[in-house]
Amino acid sequence: MPLFRGTFAQVLAVALGALIWAPEVLAQDLPGRRDALRQVFEADAPIETVIFPDPSLSDAEVQLLSNAVTQGLLPDMVFYGAIAIAPDRGLADPQTTIAVGNFHDVEAASDAARARCDVARDGEGADCVLVMQVRPAGWAPGQPLQLSVGAVEALRGEFRSAGRPRVFSISPGTGNFGIGGDEGAANLACGAADCRPVVSDR
Repeated sequence: MPLFRGTFAQVLAVALGALIWAPEVLAQDLPGRRDALRQVFEADAPIETVIFPDPSLSDAEVQLLSNAVTQGLLPDMVFYGAIAIAPDRGLADPQTTIAVGNFHDVEAASDAARARCDVARDGEGADCVLVMQVRPAGWAPGQPLQLSVGAVEALRGEFRSAGRPRVFSISPGTGNFGIGGDEGAANLACGAADCRPVVSDR
């Protein structure tokens, strides 16, 4: 999953985030590992798809998308994920049909799929559109904490093995995550400009 280059605005956002997520606030307001695992879906949770039938899609293509996960057409797709297409080029175009997964929420996955599709179409034709979202079965808006499959696995394994204090940070925009002894170390391990802590054990 490629990392986005930092801009001044992104760097500024990280700096402001560091003020908001000061250590004393972090200790009081962020869930610990056990509480966090109660809030997120298991890494092996069944997934469901939501289809957005754009007018550019035929009935057969909508049906194909609807069955893509259950029929094994997207073997590496895990939550949270999305597919975007360039309407002028169609679902079959391998360069502009973009599937992403292992993000921390459906909105971030959807934004990433559309953005990468728009880059691939290089300014030609209509803006890319979202045609599918992938999320855990039973998902509902307002989940207290959302993490990718990879992050949930790391929270159960690597994070548990880390000594205390320990902090778990995520990057909504890239799907990255990182573990460190404090907020700064966790954000650095996460490796993206929008990294922020979401779990803390003191």
